[in-house]
Amino acid sequence: MKYSLEGKKVLYVAPRFFGYETEIKNELVRRGAEVDFLLDRPFDTPLLKAITRLRREWVIGAADRYYQAQLDELGSAEYDYVLVVSGQTLSCGTLALWREKYPRAQFLLYMWDSFANRQWALDNLQYFDHTFSFDRNDSEKYNLHFRPLFFSTGFEAEQKQPPEFDVSFIGTAHSDRYSVVSKVNKALGSSLRKYWYLYLQAKWVFWVYLLLNRTFRGAKLSDFRFDPLTKSTVQSVFFSSKAILDIEHPKQTGLTMRTLETTGAKKKLITTNQNVKDYDFYLEQNICVIDRHSPSIPSSFFQTPYLDLDPEVYQRYRLEGWLDELLSVVNKSA
Repeated sequence: MKYSLEGKKVLYVAPRFFGYETEIKNELVRRGAEVDFLLDRPFDTPLLKAITRLRREWVIGAADRYYQAQLDELGSAEYDYVLVVSGQTLSCGTLALWREKYPRAQFLLYMWDSFANRQWALDNLQYFDHTFSFDRNDSEKYNLHFRPLFFSTGFEAEQKQPPEFDVSFIGTAHSDRYSVVSKVNKALGSSLRKYWYLYLQAKWVFWVYLLLNRTFRGAKLSDFRFDPLTKSTVQSVFFSSKAILDIEHPKQTGLTMRTLETTGAKKKLITTNQNVKDYDFYLEQNICVIDRHSPSIPSSFFQTPYLDLDPEVYQRYRLEGWLDELLSVVNKSA
């Protein structure tokens, strides 16, 4: 069921993430909502982003002031919904003020990172009427609504030409991703066509990782890229690939956005996330699950065709399906 937001006013907070923050806003507007958008993590430099992730308490005062100034500009607006995605720089103090200022609003939180990586977020749960997580384990442990991520319409284009690459990977080189990509590259051999794009925010990040991250041993500066790709470029590589490599954070059990984008693009998936087998779109012919420490991909995986999903399953993982599921929970409780 597609829920209308005609005549509703939404305060929407989300981080800047490859344009997904804009696509969610556009979907809210398409349904008739009037939307005011505030940026979660309003610090754009690589250094401040790193500090926000590693030492959130150092920037939270500046974030509080940012939100106060933004809401002062919005004036005496009343909201029907306050929708927060992640809320990395939303403090308990700011949320408490918002609950007081917008007593009529339904507060919704969607976590697209695991609490293992965002322990501070547990303190924020008390301020929300409806809480959702992409992580099944977190949902069960903290009594949240379980809702996987989604893909946007840009990943639904039809394949019009033979793939240029057998397998590709595009992603930030956090945790052990460099090591896993290197092992997959070796396991696949030289006969397959591969496209690797390991992104780091700045060259100094490489030198820090080289010192502090043992999985970077043997890494060279030339193994990485320091310019973020546009979403259209990422999509172009997707459509030019037979299969996509996905590597989730070692502390994460929920599926990455990349997994759902691959589903949207109707491409084969090679993933280190064993939990994908528990999802309704899992088909062994489409998805190869590998050991991140000793990956092995059978050659037959690249030779068999992709199997289309049931239309209802495919719809559920579109952005529309994601928003419908959030709104259905709100409407059931009304």
